[in-house]
Amino acid sequence: LFCVFHYFNCLLLHFIVAVMSLKVPGQAKNVGTGRLQVPLRPKHSLMDWVALKKRRGKALAGAPRTGESARITKEELKKHNSIDTGIWTVIQGRVYNLTPYLDYHPGGPKTLKQVAGRDGTSLFTKYHAWVNVHTLLDKCYVGVYGG
Repeated sequence: LFCVFHYFNCLLLHFIVAVMSLKVPGQAKNVGTGRLQVPLRPKHSLMDWVALKKRRGKALAGAPRTGESARITKEELKKHNSIDTGIWTVIQGRVYNLTPYLDYHPGGPKTLKQVAGRDGTSLFTKYHAWVNVHTLLDKCYVGVYGG
């Protein structure tokens, strides 16, 4: 039952993203919304991301953690602020490695790099309050933020 719910949740998310990307002929994309969207490379849609998560599993999080309760300090989080060290951010108290998701994000890698090594909750909530981040990035989960 959970798999069916998860599948429909992903389909709904894909539908919402598609509807939000519609524009009036002659209108620039997202004029006045404050949101930047970039063209995604082929094979980098939301459904491709879901398929990648299924194939790669926990390997997307990066370095193996000691468990679901791994505590990430502010100092450790700050170290992960580039492609070389990994793009980590905090969203709603949980630390995620965004590096594997960079090319799948509709706003592009540059947008996600803004929250590298720091708490991205407010920016995430501002633009994606309706998105279930814990489902979208579950395989990128690193640990709990310990401040």
